[in-house]
Amino acid sequence: MQEKTTRTDEETCVLKHFYDEDLYNDLDEKEVDNTTLRYTLLQCRRQLLMWVKVLTETDYAYARVELRDDFDKLKVETDNLKIATVLLNANFQELLDNCKCLIDQTTEILIDRNNYYSEWESNRNILTPRPDWDKCFRMVPNWKMLSIDKTSEQLVDILINEIVHGNTTQNNNEYFSMMTRDKNELHEKNMFFKQLCMNPCIEEKFIKNRHMRRRITGLLIKDIWSSKLFNENHSENKANIKLTDYVFDYLTKKFCSKEIAIEIGYNIKDACNRYRNSYEINLFWQILTGQIEENVYHYEMKEFARILQHLIKLSPNFSSQFLISTIRWLDLASALHELYPHWTNERISLLITSAERDLKKSTIDNNELQFLLLFTVDDEGHLGEFLINIRQQLKLDKIEYIEKITDLLIGYPLISMNHFKQAVQFVDPHISEKELQRYVNWVFELDNISAMLNSEGISAQTNKTIESIKKIQSRDFEEIILRLERCSCFMH
Repeated sequence: MQEKTTRTDEETCVLKHFYDEDLYNDLDEKEVDNTTLRYTLLQCRRQLLMWVKVLTETDYAYARVELRDDFDKLKVETDNLKIATVLLNANFQELLDNCKCLIDQTTEILIDRNNYYSEWESNRNILTPRPDWDKCFRMVPNWKMLSIDKTSEQLVDILINEIVHGNTTQNNNEYFSMMTRDKNELHEKNMFFKQLCMNPCIEEKFIKNRHMRRRITGLLIKDIWSSKLFNENHSENKANIKLTDYVFDYLTKKFCSKEIAIEIGYNIKDACNRYRNSYEINLFWQILTGQIEENVYHYEMKEFARILQHLIKLSPNFSSQFLISTIRWLDLASALHELYPHWTNERISLLITSAERDLKKSTIDNNELQFLLLFTVDDEGHLGEFLINIRQQLKLDKIEYIEKITDLLIGYPLISMNHFKQAVQFVDPHISEKELQRYVNWVFELDNISAMLNSEGISAQTNKTIESIKKIQSRDFEEIILRLERCSCFMH
């Protein structure tokens, strides 16, 4: 406080005598003016502080200033970038103009294309119609290979050969060589082929080639299935007869001669190989040769029958003697949703569309569906598009079912029976023990193993040992999946 008071007095004194010229003049030259000296010193201090402040600000400002050389370099780079930006903008604008031009040209081309297509369709309808040769794919084996680089005249000749000769160009021999009874695995396991083979000690015989046509083959196969189901239903024990054990007996009984039965058996083999593009014929042959489980055919037929029975219940005027029983088209969609609740609307719509193609437009316009016509077949046993699509949808369900089992088994090189059973039960918890055992018998070929052991004279007392061996038997993962794909498996 004292220092502040002293400083104020000094300033007052300075202000009092600073401009007093007399005070300066009255002083002696040797006398020192302390008041003026103090004021001068104060001003010098103020100026010093001001310059120190300026110096500090200058030093701080100089730290943020680039060097002249760096500034010149940055300026040159900036100028170059500006020039490059201008060029890029010009190029971009040019490309944008070209793009707009191409879009306009493409639009014009699309309009011309649509006009040409409309004109082509109009001319095609007015002029002589061209046949849709792709329809022959299901009728003629190897149609894709036969139709390459062929004119319409040549394609007509192929169809004529199919109609007249039943596509016998693959085998023009008049006779078949009789198979010998060797140790072939197929001949040993399959009763049908075993009965067709001759003893190697007997003189070789030749079988006449009847060149069976597709229609005759289809009718014969259809009759074999019908006769087999009839015999199973009217047998005392209702036992299922294996197709491999039944076909030769059927042929023998039908033709009343074992020799003719053998001859027909060889011709069936030849016809099935020639007409393998036909689903019904190929399925019969693969079941007969043991490649596919027989229950695949029966499951399809049961599903078709289940759909038909459900539609019959919806028909108020059903008559078994006439094909006039009708339902509403809306009832067909609701019936499919009820029978297969997990099928999507798109899959059901596909089936409805295929049913519309099978029937006439008049029934669609009248909202009356003659559903019995959907389950009719032609002379060769071919199904309509509706049932074919039902079969495809069932196959999709089977693929999805197998993929779920595959996800649980993948990663294990060898799969045991117990492991396989656990995977199936996890995916399909509602499967019965009988159905599960059917899966196991087919996938692990237990029936063939039992037949082979029995044929070698294994006594009944060793069956327990055989069963214990079967329980620990394992198969390769890929073999398991391949056998499962050829099995009749589905979600229960």
